[in-house]
Amino acid sequence: MRISEFASAVQAQVEGLTEDFEIRSLTTLSEAQEGDVSFVAKSRYANEAQSSHASAIIVPEGTTIKGRTTLAMKEPWAGVLFLLNHLFPAGRETWFEGVHADCFVDPTAELAPDVTVGPCAVIGPRTKIGAGTIIGPGCVIGQDCEIGENCLFNANMVLGHEVKIGNRVLIQPGAIIGADGFKFEVIDGTWTKIPQIGRVVVEDDVEIGANTCIDRASFTETHIGAGTKIDNLVQIAHNVQVGRSCVIVSQSGIAGSTTIGDGSILAAAVGVADNLKIGKRCVLLARAGLKDNVPDGETFLGTPAGPFRKAARIMAMQQRLPELNETVARLEARVKELEERLMGK
Repeated sequence: MRISEFASAVQAQVEGLTEDFEIRSLTTLSEAQEGDVSFVAKSRYANEAQSSHASAIIVPEGTTIKGRTTLAMKEPWAGVLFLLNHLFPAGRETWFEGVHADCFVDPTAELAPDVTVGPCAVIGPRTKIGAGTIIGPGCVIGQDCEIGENCLFNANMVLGHEVKIGNRVLIQPGAIIGADGFKFEVIDGTWTKIPQIGRVVVEDDVEIGANTCIDRASFTETHIGAGTKIDNLVQIAHNVQVGRSCVIVSQSGIAGSTTIGDGSILAAAVGVADNLKIGKRCVLLARAGLKDNVPDGETFLGTPAGPFRKAARIMAMQQRLPELNETVARLEARVKELEERLMGK
């Protein structure tokens, strides 16, 4: 694809183009060479683009880079996505076709004609898999699962029994969906396992990161809403209800029976206690430790997490504790000195 064809396809406003050229690749500003396209997602990074060797740079509307060919777009990431899909089409990671001879598919499972199953994968009894779905090498799909169309399950992920997956769901390697929830009670003085008989339901267009675990419910269902994106190494416990279009970043842990509203974001390493309610469009900043409910639209920070402004003031005060301690020590010494003088009188 030539740069002029790309600009026309994404309706970008072109500046500084002196010669049309064939796009070689898309890469970062620092790695780009002649023939490459790079990008500046936010205008504040435009200065970094000045020294790039890229032949053209995608920029936000209203951003200019002197002496460089730029393609201005309202949403630069839309241009990046277009080029990625054109230059690096999906499916490159799938080096097998059809149902591999070295997999096991139970005779009672129902697979659409164009389902792809990689070597050493296992598909259990009565499981149904929709058209266009790809099951990677070493995946294990339990019995009575329902999997929608055009899903991609990467290598060695696991679905427990009775898990329901929507359409266009992407699951990265090593994820485990539908393991037992962590439920033990003391009976006769011994920690005793309580069976988990619920299931997990994942709606359409969800992405689940590598080595993430989503536990099955105790009695009903653990639920992940449509369009939600979950990073690597996330733990979602039994009975958790995650809304639509949420983002949960790596190393976050959500304890049992907590509800998260639509559009909320949990940044890296957030910890959420059990039975809480997080409203819609909330943000829990990195390493927040949540023990209270969060109203709609709030941003929480810190451990224990609190409203952003208050928590930020507390954190600022913590940085001053050594100096404050010295001040208190001086004041105590002065008070003691004054008391001794008074006693002497």
